[in-house]
Amino acid sequence: MKSVAKLSAWVLILLPAVLLLFLVYHYSGTLFFADDFHLLKTIVWGQETDSIAEKFKLLVQQHNEHRILIPRLFTWLNYQLEGHIDWPVLMVFGNLLWCTVLYFLWDAFRTLKLSLWYFLPVPWLLFQPAYYDNYNWSISVLQQSVIVFLLAWLVYSFVNRRFLLAIFIFLIGTFTHGNGIFGVAVGVAFLVLYKEWKWLWIWLAVCLSTAVFYFYGFEKGQNADFLQSLTHPVQMFGYFFAFFGSAAEVLGVGFVPSVSLGILVFGGIAWYGIPRVYAHYRFNVSLSYFDKLLLGNLLFLSITALLVAVSRSWSSPDLDIPPRYAHYSPYLTAWFYLVGLAVFYRLAAKGWAISWSIGAVLFNLVSHLNYVSDLEYRRDWLTADYVNWLNYQTFLEYQPSFNHNIRDVYSSALARGICRPTLSLPASTTLRTAMDSSIVLGVELVENPTADASGKTFEKEIVFVDKNFSGEIPFLCLIPEAGPAMMVPFYRGRNGYRKMLTEQRLRKPEISTRFFSDNLPSGTYRIGYQFRDSLLMSRYRLNIDNERSIKLL
Repeated sequence: MKSVAKLSAWVLILLPAVLLLFLVYHYSGTLFFADDFHLLKTIVWGQETDSIAEKFKLLVQQHNEHRILIPRLFTWLNYQLEGHIDWPVLMVFGNLLWCTVLYFLWDAFRTLKLSLWYFLPVPWLLFQPAYYDNYNWSISVLQQSVIVFLLAWLVYSFVNRRFLLAIFIFLIGTFTHGNGIFGVAVGVAFLVLYKEWKWLWIWLAVCLSTAVFYFYGFEKGQNADFLQSLTHPVQMFGYFFAFFGSAAEVLGVGFVPSVSLGILVFGGIAWYGIPRVYAHYRFNVSLSYFDKLLLGNLLFLSITALLVAVSRSWSSPDLDIPPRYAHYSPYLTAWFYLVGLAVFYRLAAKGWAISWSIGAVLFNLVSHLNYVSDLEYRRDWLTADYVNWLNYQTFLEYQPSFNHNIRDVYSSALARGICRPTLSLPASTTLRTAMDSSIVLGVELVENPTADASGKTFEKEIVFVDKNFSGEIPFLCLIPEAGPAMMVPFYRGRNGYRKMLTEQRLRKPEISTRFFSDNLPSGTYRIGYQFRDSLLMSRYRLNIDNERSIKLL
């Protein structure tokens, strides 16, 4: 009977990770997304030189604030093994590494000697799509998610006094994501704790040498602006705590819950850990294995949050945390839960675990309800934009400048078989099809502000809305007077919770989409709804005049 209960517990513990990997593969696309271009261009340019030095320069070339040698090597290895870049495989691989952070949390939990069931809330907090950028954006998961695995492994190595392994992990982490180099602080903290002075000098020498190489010829990242952030200190400190509490964004009610949760989990762990560090240095009280794992993770997470707040908070007055950073919050919250188990060990651990188990499962469910639509929309953009590339060598999702910059390199990648996207929609259409006069579309032209450290620009976007379309989500099909069609996906969000119950429908009837208007040449376009195997025409035409104004005819 005990073995059945134990097996049941393990099934429930591993189920969220299995579901995550399934969703990653299901919603991935065979076309690159956004900055993934920096992975594929390394292979294209690497084939155009025989110089080992030039190939190495391409691998360590700076991307924003990062020298992404390891993500580029992963991509190159995948290309060597399969003969082309398999984006779904890269995303599953990166997320598989991310899922292994569960082991380090488990390693800390088992020292508490509690029933396996008490561990249940941890994976249900961790593995959910609030950080959907890291589900189907290869360069994001290979940097943002993998670096948490590496730095958790770094802490684990120091706790277990495996110093050579720690040096190896530090080097890998530094060239995976920019904050990996700040693993130097983790090493210094542990080596001072252990009074390993010889290893401390070795560690500092390795870190200094690595930093000299890393920062040689370094340029400020496109989106980083320390000065702007520092001139808004309240916003910056709010962003620091929102970074730790962004899991509350699942509730969708503004920044106050995020900041509050961040203060709670960060403050709670600090309240638990700082007296123990003080007791160690003041009264020579040993830190437990659990304490060292916990405080090592808190150290690198704090450095990461501080770096992000100082470099990025200027651009987010509403303290909104981008999805690519949203995995840090549930990771720290999981540690906060474990701290609660340690504190309530004799008194209320069972009640703490039961309440958190219920809350974690509900949190996971709400996260899936909220964000699966975003996964679906991104996958459908990749599906649609491959058709647009085949027909016009243009991706409608991105700004015209992006299309201009990538056109030659991506054409070479396709010609050489480095990229092999698959076609899931018809590349050509016929107007001999049914017309549905019940389709009611609205359209408007909006100015969307985009900003980086160099300033703010405004890009015009066309927004289409159909407020009452049930059934399968179609693709918007724009057919010019001469030439093949362009495809754009529709987005359908979740229904309100009350309407889910009263209407028994998870998704809204409304579908909408938006894209950059400058990607469409002037002219008149017939509008239809493209499904996987059929086309339904509407009565509408979209006219774009030479002044770039639009009108629905």
